Amino acid sequence: MKLAIAHPERLVREALRRTLLRSDHELLWAATDRAEMDRECRRQPPALLLAQLELLGRKAEHLPRLIEAGISVIALASSQAAGDGYEALGLGALGLIEPPRLDDSGELIGGQRTLTRIQRLASLVGYTGPAATPTPVAQGSRQTRIIALGASTGGPLALAKVLASLPADLGAAVVIVQHIESEFTSGLAEWLGSQSKLPVCVAERGDTPQPGRVYVAGSGGHLVLLPSLQFSRQTARASELHVPSVDALFNSLAQHAAAGAAALLTGMGSDGVAGLGEMRRRGWYTLAQDEPSCVVYGMPRAAMESGAAIQAMDLAAIGPALVRQLAKVRG
Repeated sequence: MKLAIAHPERLVREALRRTLLRSDHELLWAATDRAEMDRECRRQPPALLLAQLELLGRKAEHLPRLIEAGISVIALASSQAAGDGYEALGLGALGLIEPPRLDDSGELIGGQRTLTRIQRLASLVGYTGPAATPTPVAQGSRQTRIIALGASTGGPLALAKVLASLPADLGAAVVIVQHIESEFTSGLAEWLGSQSKLPVCVAERGDTPQPGRVYVAGSGGHLVLLPSLQFSRQTARASELHVPSVDALFNSLAQHAAAGAAALLTGMGSDGVAGLGEMRRRGWYTLAQDEPSCVVYGMPRAAMESGAAIQAMDLAAIGPALVRQLAKVRG
């Protein structure tokens, strides 16, 4: 794949250049500022651009123009200075990652970790692979009703809009999987909390989902619900593309939670489709975000084509529809 780098710091550009030398990707150019980045994108557009978050503008306002030009973007930022990173993800950035660095002796630090993440995110461009085969499930216990949401590319802004539409007295727990690098999950939960009437936290092992609270899948594997109705972490295989996985959560909810409501939002690929289908078979109300309101109509399209989702719906209507459905169940 033809890649490009845009970052104002020479040492970061060099660390990224050395990292890419370990791969079969072709580095087209490396820009130092936004003007040079724009000029090079017009002259020799890359398939994938690794760009410092600040070069994408305030609230990543510059990102849509790059995407419209057919350039996929990975935003680069430290976990302590993510800033508008969640806006960038919401507008369609493939991912948000920390760049590698050079130590005082010039040794590359974090190169392999960064390359693994770049390879994984790059594989999403045009990805149409099959969904993972769900594990066998059995009828389980019944307790707190749950709203489950899964999202990938474009997800943070979509999730924020759904959460903003939920009432402060919601009589259900909300559980979310968003494809994002592990060091940014705490920041994502905090950012989503600023957009929601409900408290938002990272789901911890041993937590029991409570009504009126939002739980975001964190790092360390796949978030799942146990037969005890407590959250746990399922170890991820090295070959798995998405960690945390929407399918892992959805399948565990179908197995152990009371039938609730779920939606698959904007994103590439098909993660979550198999789990959503299992939910529907077990009596859950299942929705997909419709194409006009998606940044990427990949996961929702797969959900509709497979029959996993009952209906495709505009993003603004999804939250109210999920709440109405749970009210019908309680009634």
